[in-house]
Amino acid sequence: MSIETGTRLGQYEVQDLIGQGAMGVVYRAYHVQLARTGAVKLMHALTTDADTIARFRREAQAIAQMRHPNILNVFDFGEYQGTPYMIVEYVPGGSLASQLRQEPIDRASAMKYLRGIAAGLDYAHSLGIVHRDVKPANVLLEKDGTPVIADFGLVKLLQASSVRSMTGATTGTPAYMAPEQVTGSQIGPAADRYSLATIAYEMLTGAIPFEGEGLMEVLYAQVHREPPTPSARVPDLGPRVDAVIMRGLDKDPKARWESCEAFVTALGQALAGAAPPAVERTVVMAPPVAATRPLGHPAAAASTPNAGAVAARPKAGADAASMTVAIAAPAIEPRPSHRRRNAIAAAVLVLLLLLGVLGYAITRPSMSLSANRVHPGDLVLVNAKRLPANQIGEIQLLSQVYKFPFRSDANGNVTRQVEVPNDIEIGSHIVRVCWNGCRLQATLRVVGSGVSLASPTGNTMPTPSVGPSPTASTSPNPKSSPSPSARPSGGPGASPTSNPTPAPSPTPKLTPSPPPPPPPTPSPTITLVSISSTGNTTVTFHYYYGGSATITIHQGSTTKSVTRSVAPGSNTQVTFATPAGFLVTAPPLVPQAYVTVGSLTSNSVNVTL
Repeated sequence: MSIETGTRLGQYEVQDLIGQGAMGVVYRAYHVQLARTGAVKLMHALTTDADTIARFRREAQAIAQMRHPNILNVFDFGEYQGTPYMIVEYVPGGSLASQLRQEPIDRASAMKYLRGIAAGLDYAHSLGIVHRDVKPANVLLEKDGTPVIADFGLVKLLQASSVRSMTGATTGTPAYMAPEQVTGSQIGPAADRYSLATIAYEMLTGAIPFEGEGLMEVLYAQVHREPPTPSARVPDLGPRVDAVIMRGLDKDPKARWESCEAFVTALGQALAGAAPPAVERTVVMAPPVAATRPLGHPAAAASTPNAGAVAARPKAGADAASMTVAIAAPAIEPRPSHRRRNAIAAAVLVLLLLLGVLGYAITRPSMSLSANRVHPGDLVLVNAKRLPANQIGEIQLLSQVYKFPFRSDANGNVTRQVEVPNDIEIGSHIVRVCWNGCRLQATLRVVGSGVSLASPTGNTMPTPSVGPSPTASTSPNPKSSPSPSARPSGGPGASPTSNPTPAPSPTPKLTPSPPPPPPPTPSPTITLVSISSTGNTTVTFHYYYGGSATITIHQGSTTKSVTRSVAPGSNTQVTFATPAGFLVTAPPLVPQAYVTVGSLTSNSVNVTL
């Protein structure tokens, strides 16, 4: 279910779609009286029965009570046509996950982020609230770099709603999930601390602790294996940093750091070269004691010998490990009397997980190029599949950035012709498909301009044969010189002669001319023709791809959006009634306005009556 632009949710007016996730869709919203922008999370993942709605209200009320600079504020919550929603603080700086994808994070910035996340988590834990899905994608960044933790309590709602019929089910993100979450054991603040240690590991080494090609491998490793130490990936981190982070990643929740602040403080001391407190006990792991721990306890898995360190793999495997999934895990050590039943349950679990991974691979967005080797000035067809329907985005050609906007069709497919610039450098370049971040990419190799085609070989003309006539019957060639031994015919003793054969002329080589390239497709633009505060607004779309377009009018801090259907064409004009709220004052103070459509921005014009 989607929400139309202009829909009122309490005191907020929905403006436009800004993202989609595992829980549902997110819209930008605006509170007119407070002049405040918020984000609406419409949670499709929750069922709409009475128990779930009541549970949602209780959880939303608990989250809304939290007030901390490192926790996302909840402004309002409710239901829209039976579907729960939350209105939360709008943070425009993107997420920590986007920051990690763009460039490596230096250690000073990493510690700044970790201190903020730790402060927010410890505050929530003091109120008895556990996040359960701490990961870079759930850490938003303010413009000054302050980390803000989002989606508190939503994983608990998802676990209780959509998968509550699965015994021992749990929810989380495999790459950051604590062992007790994988096994379905009791989850407390220590699970969030494990996830925080995983984020620290990733920021300092550039890799997650367990990198596998599939979901099952990552889940198994979280319970049974020890990750490579951070210094195994970045040697200058040293054993002190290893000791701090490996304690944070201990399989036994009780053996981890007592708080997030204690972990970050110890990590800062280790990075600075000071010995952190009480890290010696994390270097050597005690052998298992059968009399003090029951079989199947997660800590038992932590004390087993390491079957071998997981080798570092390419980052491509991290995609499957970073999905938020719901799993039902069997006990780690089943009792003999239940082996058959648990074996069947494990087989069913493996099948469900394989089907889930297969389904993700089938529905995952993909892209392809019509050619991977081109010349400057060539045209390349970029095809992308399984994007969100009617999604506005852009295709980027790097290293120097060239941008080509697009809109996907109703099936989420994109076909866009891109002209390789004539001034592009020779070599390998990256083509990226971007919407809400750049998610797909392919390599395009640009080679030298122009390679001549093979020409036909110029053979000499055949020499005409001379007949056996005793006299020469052919006319002499005026351009040829007679042979010195040639004698006039008809004299006594004269032998039959013939005219000399002319020298063959070489045939010129033929070089076919390449066909002229088709004219480049102009990039779409928009022009604001006129806007009247009491009449109509007219916008012209130039070379627009067509379809539904959300037109947002801007006048200072006032914004209004309308959605109109636009026909494709070089110049398509759209006229609509101007929404109320745009003011006109007496000259010379005539306010101006402009419009935006996705990433397109128009010119400014004066608002008239």
